[in-house]
Amino acid sequence: MNTSDEKNSSVEPEEERFVQKALAQVEKAERFSRIRRIALSVIALPAVYFLINSTPVQPGMPLIVMMVVGLMLAVCTAKIMALINKNTLAILRAVADINRK
Repeated sequence: MNTSDEKNSSVEPEEERFVQKALAQVEKAERFSRIRRIALSVIALPAVYFLINSTPVQPGMPLIVMMVVGLMLAVCTAKIMALINKNTLAILRAVADINRK
């Protein structure tokens, strides 16, 4: 029994370092994702407005539709990535709190 307790106590600092490092990386990724999402929104909204209102139906209309769909996909992907980072951060914080107790 004592040897297993000693092994568990030697593993805990490694786990704590791993969780803290992962938590720091996720926080950094979340900040970067937030900046990227803001920049994408600033670029995408005027671009969509310009593409929709700039030209009437012309032979180049399929290109405009593809560009609008591409911008919408980029915004959706950024939102999904932000949610993944947010949920990962919450899970790692919960694990870090469990390890501290």
